Amino acid sequence: MVVYFLRLGAVGFGGPVALANYMRRDFVETRGWLTAEEYENGLALSAACPGPLAYQLAVYCGYIRFGVVGGLAVAVAFGLAPFVIVTLAAWLYVRFAGNWQLRALFYGIAPVVVALIVKACWNLGKRMLRTDRLGWAFAIVACAITVVVQKELALMFVGAGLLGSFVFGRSAAPQTAPAMAKPKVGANALAIIPAAGAFSGTTAKLFLFFFKTGLLVFGSGLVIVPFLKTQVVDQYHWLGNREFLDSVAIGMISPGPVVITATFVGYLLDGVIGALAATIGIFSPPVLFTVLATPILLRYYKHPRVAGFIRGVGVTVVGVLVGTARRKGSDRRLADRGDWHRQSGRHHHLAETSGAARDSGGGNDRPADVSNRSS
Repeated sequence: MVVYFLRLGAVGFGGPVALANYMRRDFVETRGWLTAEEYENGLALSAACPGPLAYQLAVYCGYIRFGVVGGLAVAVAFGLAPFVIVTLAAWLYVRFAGNWQLRALFYGIAPVVVALIVKACWNLGKRMLRTDRLGWAFAIVACAITVVVQKELALMFVGAGLLGSFVFGRSAAPQTAPAMAKPKVGANALAIIPAAGAFSGTTAKLFLFFFKTGLLVFGSGLVIVPFLKTQVVDQYHWLGNREFLDSVAIGMISPGPVVITATFVGYLLDGVIGALAATIGIFSPPVLFTVLATPILLRYYKHPRVAGFIRGVGVTVVGVLVGTARRKGSDRRLADRGDWHRQSGRHHHLAETSGAARDSGGGNDRPADVSNRSS
């Protein structure tokens, strides 16, 4: 399982919905490591607790199979490749920030990522919703709300779960069926120690900031983008608007969870150690919540009201992810259009400058420091 998540972290593009769909396909349908019920319970748990959905679902799968040790091993494996890739991307960004060819590469990748998200939304929706009319109703309402308010709402998951506990749980009778498979080792242990003591100064501030930020992530990592913008750009002035937007773009087109954006921001502020602190900070809350909440789920998931709550959250996740996919496509299109206009304005400005130079007899002189001209 560790090898699987090392690979998924390195090649898993498409955001939470695509990654969740890959896990269902490989663990439930292909390898039989989890039952469909175990997977759906994990998906609902991942949406109901703070943390990036795909990452938290991965930790849940490791916990179900091998206890706390498995959960922690998966947590490291799934985050390792994205950390290395984004840290390298941040180094290249610092070195070649003004290179148009590098930015053009991102523009080519982004539409492919959006296409993967749409396909994965369709596959996950078919498997999760099937012919359940109430489930489709929950998903459609959740999608509409996400599109209208332009963000994922944590209270929507809670409200959907509470409503689902009555709508989906009212016809269910208490069952005494065999419980879900218990984790093999360390099921009741808490083996996670806060890492803040290992950092100091700016690095400690980054860890604490992203740890608090990790507590605000519900469903999709994109939910933290407005919060990060307010804090990182407007309040602390750590980054400018362009640097921040580039950080979000890197998080969107990189493999693994979208919140890997934190790694990029950490590198820009404090190098490799800053990237490490930000990464540990953003991923610590989902690991903690998964280790704490999964034993409760294992004990009570057969209760009709609990099962209804899980079903309500699960079908709502599908709708939210569809709405998020639409937002990704729209945001990417607007960003590309803005950069196109900026680049067109730059070329027009340079043309006027060159013409003026020729008119004044300086046609053989090149404009100084063209790369630093404002767009």
